[in-house]
Amino acid sequence: MKRLLNVHEAPIILFTILVTLLFSIISPDFLQFENIRLIVDQNISMFIVSIGMTMVILLGGMDLSVGSVLAVTATSVGLFLSYGIHPWLAAAMGICIGVLCGMVNGYFIAVRKIPDIIVTLATMYIFRGIAVGISGGTWMTNFPEGFRFFEQGYLLGISFPLLTAVILIAVFIYLMKFTRVGRRIYSIGGNGPAAKLAGISVARTKFKVYVLTGLLVGIASVIFAAKVGSVQASTAGSGLAFEVMAAVLIGGGSIFGGVGTIAGTMLGVLFMGIVKNGLIISKVSPFWVDAATGFLIILAIVINTLQRIRQNKGKEGDLV
Repeated sequence: MKRLLNVHEAPIILFTILVTLLFSIISPDFLQFENIRLIVDQNISMFIVSIGMTMVILLGGMDLSVGSVLAVTATSVGLFLSYGIHPWLAAAMGICIGVLCGMVNGYFIAVRKIPDIIVTLATMYIFRGIAVGISGGTWMTNFPEGFRFFEQGYLLGISFPLLTAVILIAVFIYLMKFTRVGRRIYSIGGNGPAAKLAGISVARTKFKVYVLTGLLVGIASVIFAAKVGSVQASTAGSGLAFEVMAAVLIGGGSIFGGVGTIAGTMLGVLFMGIVKNGLIISKVSPFWVDAATGFLIILAIVINTLQRIRQNKGKEGDLV
């Protein structure tokens, strides 16, 4: 039992179970299969984007522009489709735009060494402005039937968006746990100067992380556009950056870097989805949903902080 409690994700697992039980008592419909499927389905894009945000925060950075990257990418895909471009090619071109946005962020942050909060705050407005500009301020609608595959399609009997998310989560969990790139990300976030002295290229690693984040947002934007069926450049992805950062912190990540896991973040996203869905299905006024969600976020972070303090004390005791 003690070993289970020392697992990094233990607090968020326990907290998610408790909240799930609470909502299932309040509303018998909460644990229905269709409702569980709805919770997962509504958060597919957030699952994918939060993978990239986890890596960024592990570096000790942040990316405020992910919502705007999603907007400009989804808007671009809608524009390509309106010109009659094949859905798969339009999706691929949109993902490339996401990568390009990541490269812009990575260049100024990693190469020019401008603080990430300044760069991504600027690009948040730039990318959003580009999205609104290329759309002419109008909705991107009337997507062709073939584009619906990215939302309704099935591969191996599994929903295409869910299968995509599961594959990406598995790939990046492996990347962070068992590859040199993952170890470098943790090293830089844990102690940047020491990582540099150890011969790790901090700039190159940071650049790669922001490019990968752009790639992930690009993939998420295609699924988002297909799922919603329309894109409004001025509002698409609004608030996404803060939601995924909250998910990382809820999942046990540290805003100072070096601490966190992809698995923990996925649990953080799931937790937020459960809270929002549970409050709505329990017929709580929508005006209180954000307040209640914020309170539970703070509570979950406090629990994670207390766990890390206890683990650090245990390590100090082992050294003595």
